[in-house]
Amino acid sequence: MPLAVRLLIESSGDGIAITADFPQQGRGGFVFTEAQYLQGLLSFNSRSLGRYRGQLSVDGSRIDGEFLFQDQRRPMRLEAGDVAPTPPLRPQTPQPPFDYAIEAIRVANRRAGIQLAGTLTMPRAGTRRATALLINGSGALDRDETVFGHKPFWVLADHLSRCGYAVLRLDDRGVGESGGERSAITLADEAQDMAAAFDFLLARQELRSAPVGLIGHSMGGAIGQWLAAEREETAFLISMAGPGLPMGEVLALREGEALRRSGATTDVVERHIAFARALFRELADMPADAAIDAERIVAIAHAHGADATAQANAGDWLARYNQVWFRSALRFDPARTLARISAPVLALNGERDVQVPARTNLEAIGRTLGATQHRDCTLRELPGLNHLFQSCISGEAYEYPIIEETFSPLALATISDWLDRRFAPIDDAEA
Repeated sequence: MPLAVRLLIESSGDGIAITADFPQQGRGGFVFTEAQYLQGLLSFNSRSLGRYRGQLSVDGSRIDGEFLFQDQRRPMRLEAGDVAPTPPLRPQTPQPPFDYAIEAIRVANRRAGIQLAGTLTMPRAGTRRATALLINGSGALDRDETVFGHKPFWVLADHLSRCGYAVLRLDDRGVGESGGERSAITLADEAQDMAAAFDFLLARQELRSAPVGLIGHSMGGAIGQWLAAEREETAFLISMAGPGLPMGEVLALREGEALRRSGATTDVVERHIAFARALFRELADMPADAAIDAERIVAIAHAHGADATAQANAGDWLARYNQVWFRSALRFDPARTLARISAPVLALNGERDVQVPARTNLEAIGRTLGATQHRDCTLRELPGLNHLFQSCISGEAYEYPIIEETFSPLALATISDWLDRRFAPIDDAEA
Protein backbone atom coordinates (compact mmCIF):
# COMPACT_ATOMS: atom_id res chain seq x y z
CA MET A 1 0.00 0.00 0.00
CA PRO A 2 1.32 3.49 -0.77
CA LEU A 3 1.94 5.61 2.31
CA ALA A 4 2.60 9.36 2.44
CA VAL A 5 5.62 10.39 4.49
CA ARG A 6 6.57 13.95 5.46
CA LEU A 7 10.28 14.49 6.09
CA LEU A 8 11.63 17.58 7.80
CA ILE A 9 15.29 17.94 6.83
CA GLU A 10 17.25 20.54 8.76
CA SER A 11 20.80 21.57 7.94
CA SER A 12 23.40 22.84 10.38
CA GLY A 13 27.13 23.12 10.63
CA ASP A 14 27.23 19.55 11.92
CA GLY A 15 25.36 18.12 8.93
CA ILE A 16 21.65 17.33 8.61
CA ALA A 17 18.93 16.04 10.92
CA ILE A 18 15.79 14.26 9.67
CA THR A 19 12.47 13.66 11.40
CA ALA A 20 9.47 11.94 9.83
CA ASP A 21 5.70 12.23 10.15
CA PHE A 22 3.10 9.78 8.82
CA PRO A 23 -0.03 11.93 8.33
CA GLN A 24 -2.34 9.08 7.30
CA GLN A 25 -1.53 7.29 10.54
CA GLY A 26 -1.59 10.36 12.75
CA ARG A 27 1.96 9.60 13.91
CA GLY A 28 4.95 11.91 13.92
CA GLY A 29 8.30 12.94 15.33
CA PHE A 30 10.26 9.85 14.31
CA VAL A 31 13.99 10.58 14.21
CA PHE A 32 16.09 8.99 11.48
CA THR A 33 19.74 8.41 12.37
CA GLU A 34 23.06 8.59 10.48
CA ALA A 35 21.66 11.19 8.08
CA GLN A 36 24.05 12.35 5.34
CA TYR A 37 23.76 14.35 2.13
CA LEU A 38 26.77 14.44 -0.17
CA GLN A 39 26.98 15.23 -3.88
CA GLY A 40 23.29 14.59 -4.47
CA LEU A 41 23.14 11.34 -2.49
CA LEU A 42 20.84 11.31 0.57
CA SER A 43 21.12 8.50 3.09
CA PHE A 44 19.75 7.83 6.58
CA ASN A 45 18.87 4.88 8.76
CA SER A 46 15.62 3.52 10.22
CA ARG A 47 15.63 0.60 12.63
CA SER A 48 12.37 -0.86 11.30
CA LEU A 49 12.66 0.03 7.60
CA GLY A 50 16.39 -0.25 7.07
CA ARG A 51 18.80 2.16 5.38
CA TYR A 52 17.54 4.64 2.80
CA ARG A 53 19.69 5.75 -0.14
CA GLY A 54 18.33 8.19 -2.70
CA GLN A 55 19.80 10.16 -5.61
CA LEU A 56 18.85 13.71 -6.54
CA SER A 57 17.45 13.89 -10.07
CA VAL A 58 19.28 15.86 -12.77
CA ASP A 59 16.73 18.68 -12.70
CA GLY A 60 16.81 18.80 -8.87
CA SER A 61 13.05 18.23 -8.55
CA ARG A 62 13.06 14.93 -6.66
CA ILE A 63 15.10 12.25 -4.93
CA ASP A 64 14.50 8.66 -6.01
CA GLY A 65 15.62 5.92 -3.66
CA GLU A 66 14.69 2.95 -1.54
CA PHE A 67 14.92 1.46 1.92
CA LEU A 68 16.99 -1.72 2.04
CA PHE A 69 16.35 -4.07 4.97
CA GLN A 70 17.92 -7.53 4.69
CA ASP A 71 16.52 -8.76 1.36
CA GLN A 72 13.54 -6.39 1.27
CA ARG A 73 13.44 -3.21 -0.83
CA ARG A 74 10.88 -0.44 -0.30
CA PRO A 75 11.02 2.44 -2.81
CA MET A 76 10.39 6.03 -1.68
CA ARG A 77 10.36 9.14 -3.88
CA LEU A 78 10.92 12.51 -2.20
CA GLU A 79 9.71 15.82 -3.61
CA ALA A 80 9.72 19.31 -2.11
CA GLY A 81 6.43 20.43 -0.60
CA ASP A 82 4.08 19.18 2.06
CA VAL A 83 1.57 16.41 2.60
CA ALA A 84 -1.79 17.93 3.41
CA PRO A 85 -3.39 16.00 6.27
CA THR A 86 -6.81 14.76 5.26
CA PRO A 87 -9.26 13.14 7.67
CA PRO A 88 -9.43 9.39 7.04
CA LEU A 89 -12.62 7.92 5.63
CA ARG A 90 -14.49 5.98 8.30
CA PRO A 91 -17.81 5.10 6.64
CA GLN A 92 -18.96 2.78 9.46
CA THR A 93 -18.86 5.44 12.19
CA PRO A 94 -22.52 5.56 13.35
CA GLN A 95 -24.65 8.51 12.26
CA PRO A 96 -28.09 9.61 13.51
CA PRO A 97 -30.93 8.91 13.61
CA PHE A 98 -30.41 6.23 16.26
CA ASP A 99 -33.14 3.67 16.89
CA TYR A 100 -32.29 3.38 20.59
CA ALA A 101 -31.78 5.58 23.65
CA ILE A 102 -28.33 7.05 24.37
CA GLU A 103 -27.37 8.08 27.90
CA ALA A 104 -24.17 9.50 29.35
CA ILE A 105 -23.48 7.71 32.65
CA ARG A 106 -21.04 7.64 35.56
CA VAL A 107 -19.87 4.45 37.25
CA ALA A 108 -18.43 4.72 40.76
CA ASN A 109 -15.50 2.49 41.66
CA ARG A 110 -15.66 3.12 45.39
CA ARG A 111 -12.67 0.95 46.21
CA ALA A 112 -10.46 3.13 44.01
CA GLY A 113 -12.31 6.33 44.85
CA ILE A 114 -12.89 7.25 41.21
CA GLN A 115 -15.70 7.62 38.71
CA LEU A 116 -15.67 6.21 35.19
CA ALA A 117 -17.54 7.99 32.41
CA GLY A 118 -19.28 6.18 29.60
CA THR A 119 -22.20 5.75 27.28
CA LEU A 120 -25.14 3.40 27.72
CA THR A 121 -27.24 2.57 24.67
CA MET A 122 -30.62 0.94 25.33
CA PRO A 123 -33.06 -0.51 22.78
CA ARG A 124 -36.77 0.15 23.06
CA ALA A 125 -38.75 -1.77 25.68
CA GLY A 126 -39.96 -5.08 24.33
CA THR A 127 -36.97 -5.50 22.01
CA ARG A 128 -34.22 -5.94 24.63
CA ARG A 129 -32.52 -9.34 24.81
CA ALA A 130 -29.53 -8.86 27.13
CA THR A 131 -26.94 -6.34 28.27
CA ALA A 132 -23.28 -6.24 27.24
CA LEU A 133 -20.34 -4.54 28.95
CA LEU A 134 -17.57 -3.71 26.46
CA ILE A 135 -13.99 -3.96 27.78
CA ASN A 136 -11.17 -2.10 26.03
CA GLY A 137 -7.85 -3.60 25.06
CA SER A 138 -4.50 -2.47 26.47
CA GLY A 139 -3.41 1.15 26.50
CA ALA A 140 -5.18 4.39 27.36
CA LEU A 141 -8.40 4.12 25.34
CA ASP A 142 -11.66 6.01 25.32
CA ARG A 143 -15.14 4.47 25.39
CA ASP A 144 -15.15 3.97 21.61
CA GLU A 145 -11.72 2.24 21.71
CA THR A 146 -10.64 4.95 19.26
CA VAL A 147 -7.49 4.15 17.30
CA PHE A 148 -6.33 5.88 14.09
CA GLY A 149 -9.75 7.51 13.71
CA HIS A 150 -11.52 4.14 13.94
CA LYS A 151 -14.14 3.76 16.67
CA PRO A 152 -14.69 -0.02 16.80
CA PHE A 153 -16.62 -0.08 20.09
CA TRP A 154 -19.02 2.58 18.87
CA VAL A 155 -19.62 0.56 15.71
CA LEU A 156 -20.12 -2.61 17.78
CA ALA A 157 -22.41 -0.90 20.32
CA ASP A 158 -24.52 0.61 17.53
CA HIS A 159 -24.87 -2.77 15.82
CA LEU A 160 -25.79 -4.62 19.00
CA SER A 161 -28.25 -1.99 20.21
CA ARG A 162 -30.03 -2.08 16.87
CA CYS A 163 -30.24 -5.87 17.39
CA GLY A 164 -31.82 -5.53 20.84
CA TYR A 165 -28.89 -5.36 23.27
CA ALA A 166 -28.20 -2.69 25.86
CA VAL A 167 -24.49 -1.83 25.71
CA LEU A 168 -22.23 0.02 28.13
CA ARG A 169 -18.84 1.29 27.00
CA LEU A 170 -16.46 3.33 29.16
CA ASP A 171 -13.46 5.62 29.01
CA ASP A 172 -10.52 3.87 30.66
CA ARG A 173 -9.34 5.09 34.04
CA GLY A 174 -7.53 8.41 33.53
CA VAL A 175 -8.81 8.79 29.95
CA GLY A 176 -11.41 11.18 28.58
CA GLU A 177 -13.98 12.02 31.24
CA SER A 178 -12.99 9.17 33.60
CA GLY A 179 -11.18 9.94 36.83
CA GLY A 180 -8.02 8.41 38.25
CA GLU A 181 -4.53 8.21 36.80
CA ARG A 182 -2.67 5.51 34.93
CA SER A 183 1.01 5.69 35.88
CA ALA A 184 0.87 2.67 38.23
CA ILE A 185 -2.28 0.91 36.99
CA THR A 186 -2.30 -2.91 36.86
CA LEU A 187 -4.45 -5.47 35.10
CA ALA A 188 -6.18 -6.09 38.45
CA ASP A 189 -7.04 -2.38 38.71
CA GLU A 190 -8.65 -2.48 35.28
CA ALA A 191 -10.57 -5.61 36.25
CA GLN A 192 -11.76 -3.82 39.40
CA ASP A 193 -13.06 -0.94 37.23
CA MET A 194 -15.00 -3.39 35.07
CA ALA A 195 -16.39 -5.15 38.14
CA ALA A 196 -17.81 -1.79 39.27
CA ALA A 197 -19.38 -1.33 35.82
CA PHE A 198 -20.81 -4.86 35.98
CA ASP A 199 -22.44 -4.06 39.34
CA PHE A 200 -23.82 -0.83 37.90
CA LEU A 201 -25.59 -2.77 35.14
CA LEU A 202 -26.96 -5.38 37.54
CA ALA A 203 -28.47 -2.60 39.68
CA ARG A 204 -29.87 -0.53 36.81
CA GLN A 205 -33.67 -0.59 37.22
CA GLU A 206 -34.56 -0.70 33.49
CA LEU A 207 -32.12 -3.56 32.91
CA ARG A 208 -32.79 -5.75 35.93
CA SER A 209 -34.63 -8.30 33.82
CA ALA A 210 -31.83 -8.47 31.22
CA PRO A 211 -28.91 -10.91 31.65
CA VAL A 212 -25.52 -9.15 31.74
CA GLY A 213 -22.53 -10.42 29.80
CA LEU A 214 -19.03 -9.31 28.79
CA ILE A 215 -17.35 -8.51 25.47
CA GLY A 216 -13.61 -7.87 25.70
CA HIS A 217 -11.11 -7.05 22.96
CA SER A 218 -7.47 -8.15 23.12
CA MET A 219 -6.33 -7.77 26.76
CA GLY A 220 -9.92 -6.73 27.44
CA GLY A 221 -10.64 -10.38 26.68
CA ALA A 222 -8.30 -11.33 29.54
CA ILE A 223 -10.13 -8.93 31.87
CA GLY A 224 -13.41 -10.45 30.69
CA GLN A 225 -12.08 -13.92 31.54
CA TRP A 226 -11.13 -12.73 35.02
CA LEU A 227 -14.52 -11.14 35.67
CA ALA A 228 -16.49 -14.09 34.25
CA ALA A 229 -14.53 -16.44 36.51
CA GLU A 230 -15.23 -14.29 39.57
CA ARG A 231 -18.89 -13.50 38.94
CA GLU A 232 -21.41 -16.32 38.60
CA GLU A 233 -24.02 -13.82 37.37
CA THR A 234 -22.11 -13.44 34.09
CA ALA A 235 -24.53 -14.41 31.31
CA PHE A 236 -21.93 -14.75 28.55
CA LEU A 237 -18.33 -13.98 27.64
CA ILE A 238 -17.22 -12.95 24.15
CA SER A 239 -13.45 -12.82 23.75
CA MET A 240 -12.37 -10.84 20.68
CA ALA A 241 -8.70 -11.62 19.98
CA GLY A 242 -8.23 -12.37 23.67
CA PRO A 243 -5.29 -14.51 24.81
CA GLY A 244 -5.55 -18.23 25.39
CA LEU A 245 -1.84 -18.52 26.18
CA PRO A 246 0.06 -16.63 28.89
CA MET A 247 1.06 -13.19 27.67
CA GLY A 248 4.77 -13.98 27.75
CA GLU A 249 4.20 -16.88 25.38
CA VAL A 250 1.99 -14.75 23.10
CA LEU A 251 4.70 -12.07 22.90
CA ALA A 252 7.54 -14.56 22.37
CA LEU A 253 5.75 -16.28 19.49
CA ARG A 254 4.73 -12.91 18.02
CA GLU A 255 8.31 -11.64 18.03
CA GLY A 256 9.52 -14.87 16.46
CA GLU A 257 6.92 -14.65 13.71
CA ALA A 258 7.89 -11.02 13.01
CA LEU A 259 11.50 -12.11 12.61
CA ARG A 260 10.47 -14.91 10.29
CA ARG A 261 8.50 -12.50 8.10
CA SER A 262 11.49 -10.17 7.95
CA GLY A 263 13.59 -12.95 6.44
CA ALA A 264 15.42 -14.31 9.50
CA THR A 265 16.54 -17.94 9.38
CA THR A 266 14.73 -20.64 11.33
CA ASP A 267 17.68 -20.92 13.72
CA VAL A 268 17.63 -17.18 14.49
CA VAL A 269 13.86 -17.27 15.04
CA GLU A 270 14.02 -20.26 17.39
CA ARG A 271 16.85 -18.77 19.44
CA HIS A 272 15.00 -15.47 19.80
CA ILE A 273 11.79 -17.22 20.93
CA ALA A 274 13.76 -19.16 23.57
CA PHE A 275 15.35 -15.90 24.78
CA ALA A 276 12.00 -14.06 24.87
CA ARG A 277 10.34 -16.86 26.84
CA ALA A 278 13.13 -16.81 29.41
CA LEU A 279 13.06 -13.01 29.65
CA PHE A 280 9.30 -12.80 30.15
CA ARG A 281 9.39 -15.59 32.75
CA GLU A 282 12.02 -13.67 34.69
CA LEU A 283 10.03 -10.42 34.43
CA ALA A 284 6.87 -12.16 35.66
CA ASP A 285 8.71 -13.60 38.65
CA MET A 286 10.46 -10.38 39.67
CA PRO A 287 9.05 -8.24 42.51
CA ALA A 288 6.81 -5.47 41.17
CA ASP A 289 9.20 -2.76 42.37
CA ALA A 290 12.36 -4.39 40.97
CA ALA A 291 13.74 -3.08 37.71
CA ILE A 292 15.51 -4.96 34.96
CA ASP A 293 18.39 -3.27 33.11
CA ALA A 294 19.79 -3.58 29.61
CA GLU A 295 22.78 -5.59 30.82
CA ARG A 296 20.51 -8.29 32.26
CA ILE A 297 18.46 -8.45 29.07
CA VAL A 298 21.62 -8.88 27.00
CA ALA A 299 22.87 -11.57 29.41
CA ILE A 300 19.65 -13.58 29.00
CA ALA A 301 19.90 -13.17 25.23
CA HIS A 302 23.52 -14.34 25.28
CA ALA A 303 22.55 -17.46 27.25
CA HIS A 304 20.18 -18.41 24.43
CA GLY A 305 22.37 -17.35 21.52
CA ALA A 306 20.12 -14.44 20.63
CA ASP A 307 22.66 -11.63 20.97
CA ALA A 308 22.06 -10.26 17.48
CA THR A 309 18.32 -9.72 17.96
CA ALA A 310 18.60 -8.32 21.50
CA GLN A 311 21.63 -6.09 21.84
CA ALA A 312 20.42 -3.39 19.45
CA ASN A 313 17.02 -3.13 21.14
CA ALA A 314 17.64 -3.79 24.84
CA GLY A 315 17.80 -0.13 25.86
CA ASP A 316 14.58 0.72 24.03
CA TRP A 317 12.72 -2.13 25.76
CA LEU A 318 13.37 -0.97 29.31
CA ALA A 319 10.50 1.50 29.68
CA ARG A 320 7.99 -1.15 28.68
CA TYR A 321 9.51 -4.05 30.59
CA ASN A 322 9.64 -2.03 33.82
CA GLN A 323 6.07 -0.79 33.46
CA VAL A 324 3.79 -1.93 36.28
CA TRP A 325 0.92 -2.79 33.92
CA PHE A 326 3.16 -4.85 31.65
CA ARG A 327 4.51 -6.89 34.56
CA SER A 328 0.96 -7.58 35.79
CA ALA A 329 -0.10 -8.73 32.32
CA LEU A 330 2.80 -11.19 32.20
CA ARG A 331 1.56 -12.76 35.44
CA PHE A 332 -1.95 -13.40 34.08
CA ASP A 333 -2.58 -17.07 33.18
CA PRO A 334 -5.64 -17.57 30.93
CA ALA A 335 -5.71 -21.33 31.56
CA ARG A 336 -6.30 -20.96 35.29
CA THR A 337 -8.98 -18.34 34.73
CA LEU A 338 -10.83 -19.97 31.84
CA ALA A 339 -11.08 -23.22 33.80
CA ARG A 340 -13.35 -21.46 36.31
CA ILE A 341 -15.83 -20.06 33.78
CA SER A 342 -19.27 -21.65 33.40
CA ALA A 343 -20.98 -18.94 31.28
CA PRO A 344 -21.34 -19.48 27.50
CA VAL A 345 -18.14 -18.46 25.70
CA LEU A 346 -17.58 -17.19 22.16
CA ALA A 347 -13.89 -16.79 21.28
CA LEU A 348 -13.14 -14.95 18.03
CA ASN A 349 -9.86 -14.20 16.30
CA GLY A 350 -8.99 -12.81 12.91
CA GLU A 351 -7.12 -15.27 10.70
CA ARG A 352 -4.45 -12.62 9.94
CA ASP A 353 -4.06 -11.30 13.49
CA VAL A 354 -0.31 -10.82 14.07
CA GLN A 355 -0.71 -9.48 17.64
CA VAL A 356 -2.66 -12.36 19.20
CA PRO A 357 -2.30 -15.11 16.58
CA ALA A 358 -5.58 -16.90 15.99
CA ARG A 359 -4.75 -20.57 15.81
CA THR A 360 -2.47 -20.96 18.82
CA ASN A 361 -4.67 -18.88 21.13
CA LEU A 362 -8.00 -20.36 20.02
CA GLU A 363 -6.57 -23.87 20.38
CA ALA A 364 -5.38 -23.02 23.89
CA ILE A 365 -8.83 -21.69 24.85
CA GLY A 366 -10.42 -24.81 23.40
CA ARG A 367 -8.06 -27.14 25.31
CA THR A 368 -8.73 -25.44 28.62
CA LEU A 369 -12.51 -25.32 28.26
CA GLY A 370 -12.57 -28.83 26.84
CA ALA A 371 -10.70 -30.17 29.84
CA THR A 372 -13.38 -28.71 32.13
CA GLN A 373 -16.16 -30.13 29.91
CA HIS A 374 -17.54 -26.66 29.33
CA ARG A 375 -21.05 -26.98 27.91
CA ASP A 376 -21.28 -23.95 25.61
CA CYS A 377 -18.05 -22.87 23.96
CA THR A 378 -17.72 -21.62 20.36
CA LEU A 379 -14.35 -20.93 18.72
CA ARG A 380 -14.24 -18.99 15.44
CA GLU A 381 -11.27 -18.03 13.28
CA LEU A 382 -12.64 -15.38 10.92
CA PRO A 383 -10.99 -15.40 7.47
CA GLY A 384 -9.10 -12.37 6.20
CA LEU A 385 -9.39 -10.28 9.39
CA ASN A 386 -6.70 -8.61 11.52
CA HIS A 387 -6.41 -7.86 15.24
CA LEU A 388 -8.98 -5.04 14.96
CA PHE A 389 -11.35 -7.33 13.00
CA GLN A 390 -10.84 -5.37 9.79
CA SER A 391 -10.69 -7.01 6.38
CA CYS A 392 -7.00 -6.71 5.53
CA ILE A 393 -4.14 -7.82 3.31
CA SER A 394 -1.25 -8.68 5.64
CA GLY A 395 -2.65 -8.13 9.13
CA GLU A 396 0.31 -5.88 10.02
CA ALA A 397 -0.35 -2.88 12.28
CA TYR A 398 0.66 -0.37 9.60
CA GLU A 399 -2.51 -1.28 7.70
CA TYR A 400 -4.88 -0.31 10.55
CA PRO A 401 -5.14 3.41 9.71
CA ILE A 402 -5.08 2.90 5.96
CA ILE A 403 -8.06 0.52 5.89
CA GLU A 404 -11.38 2.35 5.73
CA GLU A 405 -13.38 -0.50 7.27
CA THR A 406 -13.58 -0.22 11.05
CA PHE A 407 -15.25 -3.52 11.94
CA SER A 408 -15.92 -6.38 9.53
CA PRO A 409 -19.64 -7.01 8.93
CA LEU A 410 -18.81 -10.73 9.18
CA ALA A 411 -17.48 -10.23 12.72
CA LEU A 412 -20.46 -8.08 13.72
CA ALA A 413 -22.93 -10.65 12.42
CA THR A 414 -21.02 -13.52 14.07
CA ILE A 415 -21.36 -11.82 17.45
CA SER A 416 -25.03 -10.83 17.18
CA ASP A 417 -26.09 -14.18 15.65
CA TRP A 418 -24.37 -16.07 18.47
CA LEU A 419 -26.11 -13.90 21.05
CA ASP A 420 -29.50 -14.13 19.33
CA ARG A 421 -29.42 -17.93 19.56
CA ARG A 422 -29.10 -17.65 23.34
CA PHE A 423 -31.20 -14.63 24.30
CA ALA A 424 -34.77 -13.96 23.19
CA PRO A 425 -36.46 -10.55 23.49
CA ILE A 426 -37.70 -9.89 27.03
CA ASP A 427 -41.40 -9.32 27.66
CA ASP A 428 -41.25 -6.23 29.85
CA ALA A 429 -44.80 -6.84 31.09
CA GLU A 430 -43.74 -10.18 32.58
CA ALA A 431 -40.32 -9.04 33.81
